[in-house]
Parts: sequence; structure tokens; C-alpha cells
Amino acid sequence: MDIGSKKIKIAQVKKTKQGIKVIGFDSMDTPPGMVEAGNFVDPAGLGAELGKLVGKLRLKNHKVVSAVAGQQVYTRNIVMPRMKLGELKEAITFQAINFLPIPVEEAAIDIFPLRDIEDDEGKKTEVFFVAVRRQQVDNLDMVCKAAGLNLVAVEIEPLAANRVLGRNNPEEVSAYLNIGGSRSHFSVFKKNILVFYRSMSFGCSAFYEAMALNSPDGNGNPEDINFGQGSIYDYLTRDIIDEVTRSVEYYNLQSSMSEGQIEKIWLCGSGSRFSGLDESLAAGSGLEVEIADPLRELILPANLSQEQELDLKYDYLIALGLAARLK
Repeated sequence: MDIGSKKIKIAQVKKTKQGIKVIGFDSMDTPPGMVEAGNFVDPAGLGAELGKLVGKLRLKNHKVVSAVAGQQVYTRNIVMPRMKLGELKEAITFQAINFLPIPVEEAAIDIFPLRDIEDDEGKKTEVFFVAVRRQQVDNLDMVCKAAGLNLVAVEIEPLAANRVLGRNNPEEVSAYLNIGGSRSHFSVFKKNILVFYRSMSFGCSAFYEAMALNSPDGNGNPEDINFGQGSIYDYLTRDIIDEVTRSVEYYNLQSSMSEGQIEKIWLCGSGSRFSGLDESLAAGSGLEVEIADPLRELILPANLSQEQELDLKYDYLIALGLAARLK
């Protein structure tokens, strides 16, 4: 289940001998004012509304995986002396007092060892550290309980995205730009291990608003807009290009040439529906940009309409990746 500020999406998948099969998906508009920048403003009220969709899909009491997102997710790569995993997590939690912008006792923390290294000071381990306000996780659990769902795991969005897209992209270094409705994230994976993550406070809502203003009927089609130089859409992409360029430069500075540099970005999420955005981003960043297809390695339900397939491709990446964790 992917809870966004604009839409809540639920996907169901089943593991078969042929691969992961999509067996159901649906969505609802997020009630206004209940989710802001990844935070749950009214968990009980949101859960009550979500319960209607859960009932429609006959998912009451089912297990669910969801994600926390937004600027409240803190990540960092940390090099520590080599030790057992339990001791490593305890040591990093203690060290986090010095750099976390929130009190450690208010944070839910997890780590993932990336690689063992050795230098003049001895044997060490590079660790990927992630933390989020515990209240955010508790609120998500409250939403699920009120909706009649059993929350069994909480992730961050890039892990869900790579669970689907990583099957398609076996490169040593894979960079993803997932553009959602009101927020986006840029992530980098090395051999399917998350090594860099940045949440960004922009989305494609501005494209839709501009499209409505510039279409005769007030609607418009994402495939028909113009990202040419001087257009309103070109202006709206400048912040995206600046953020992505800074993220790529920062990552490449931290990585040696032998460890792999970012040369290509996979564009995904609702924003990838806009024809020409990939070319605009490529021109602005100087990198190759390709639209990712999360459906390429999935088995789809029979008799999907073209509109349903497009919705599944562009809007359900995170929900599909979260569902796949259970299988």
C-alpha cells in the first residue's frame, strides 16, 4: 500500500513458477488535509476512509507492507569498526546522537552493512543508516488498524521501487528518479543494494495544473505537452534538473571511478507519464535518461484495458514493490 498526498494505491501480487503475477490493484483519492509531506495528520480519520477501499477489495485482516516517505526520512553512509550486526546497530544508534536532527529516542532506526573495507586503522564496515520519527511509523500502524489491515513491515520507497525495477536493470550502478504527485526521490543502488537516497519536495502536480490552464477544455493529455525551451513545462523542470544534478555530483564525488559513476538515470513514477520529460532531463543533466517499465517482468491480469495498464505502469510502482516483499 502506497499512501501519497494525492492518491492511496493498493496492489496485490502472487508468486508463481512463471514469476510475480499481479492479481489486483485499486486506488482512492487521499482525503484532503490528511497526508502532508509524508506525515499523517489524522491517522484515525484516514484509516476510516481507507477502510472503504479495503472493504471493496475484500482485504480486511490481510497483511500489508507500506512505506514512510518525505523529508522526515534521514539516511547516511557511515564507516564503523568491524563488529557483529547487533553491536554495530547499537554503536551507530549511540553515534546518531551527534548527527540526527531529531532525538534518538524518538527515532525508528535500521541499518544495512554495505561492504567490508580495510585501511591503516584496521578492519571496518561501511553501513547504510536510515531513521524516521517513530511517531510516523506509529501513525502508519494506526491508519492500517483503523482500515482493518495488519501492517507487518515498513520500508522506504526506493527499496520497493528497486524490488521491481532491479529485475530489469542489472547494471552495477542503477540510479532512479521517481517523480510522484507532490514529492519525488532520487536513489542509487550498487548491485541492488541502496547506497544513496534523497527525498525531494517537488512532484508532477505542477505539470497537471499547467496542463489544465493551457488546454482548451481544461484537461489535456500528458502525452501531448511541449517541454521545448521557453515553455512553461521547461521552466517547471529547472528545479528538478538542479536537484538531480546536485545529487549526481555529490554521489560521484563520494565514489571512485572504480566503484562506478552515474551515467544513466531511470525515470519512473507518475511524472514519467509526461512525454518529453525524459529528453528534457537528459538535456539539462547531461546524462542518459530512460523511462523505466515496472511491468516488463510482471505477469498482468487478463483483459486489462489500455488505460488500466498505463495506470499500473506509471502510478503503481511503489505499491507493486511493497506487495512483492510479502512474496
